[in-house]
Amino acid sequence: MIGDLVNGREKSSILLVKDFADASGRPVLACFLVSLAQRFDEVHVICFDSRSRDLLHVVNPNISPRVKFHDGSRDLLNWNKRSQLHVDTDLSKFVQSQIGCHGNKKIAVVIDSISPLILHRPVPYTCQTINRLSTNVEQVICLLHSDLHDKHSMSMIEHVSSSVLTMEIPDSGDSIFCCNTLHKKPSGKIIKIREHFNLTNTFEIVEIKEVKSTVIPNKSDQTEQVNPAANLTFNLSLSEKEIKDRSNVKLPYMYNEQRQEETLLKVCR
Repeated sequence: MIGDLVNGREKSSILLVKDFADASGRPVLACFLVSLAQRFDEVHVICFDSRSRDLLHVVNPNISPRVKFHDGSRDLLNWNKRSQLHVDTDLSKFVQSQIGCHGNKKIAVVIDSISPLILHRPVPYTCQTINRLSTNVEQVICLLHSDLHDKHSMSMIEHVSSSVLTMEIPDSGDSIFCCNTLHKKPSGKIIKIREHFNLTNTFEIVEIKEVKSTVIPNKSDQTEQVNPAANLTFNLSLSEKEIKDRSNVKLPYMYNEQRQEETLLKVCR
């Protein structure tokens, strides 16, 4: 699944890459950037992290003119009142001003990362910003540092995202990277998958392996089937003779032929 998302075979208007300190998502973000630069006319990288500058060196020089970097990390809170890009900037209007009248150009936006927006602005504001931005461009890809935020904030961001890639520590030593992918197809179908993979020096994803989740039953949870009639002081079971006698008992509401004829005669009178 991650290979299809990176290469564009699976469409996703808003893609979120979640990482934490022990499992960085920036290499995966670099894979998306390299792929976008090959498939789109322009890719605008909005940098709110000082380490975002590492992405400058991952794109092939032949296609690097398609990638436009916008640094907002130098004056994140706009203390100098001179920065065009900071946490209070309307990203939709900012990107629109940078691309101008793009006509039929395919435009993508990469945000590294949206954590400063969530930390300094209300989470609904960030959700609205990302959603509004996605209406003006083909695709928006965001990096989120999950260990900086609470579950409620992350759930709101995940709700507006069409794909969520959660970086994890690999279960085996054969792979360097692992991620849990939740992808919402345009048809409404939701796909959840866990994959191990590696990256090449040119930031291509290779050796993708799906990891099947196995559930090991806990012995303490296994309970033996209990017979409710095992420890009773009286016997609930019937012998064959008792069963036969019970079947011969005529209950008041049961009609035999004689009683049925008597009832019909009374009605006719």
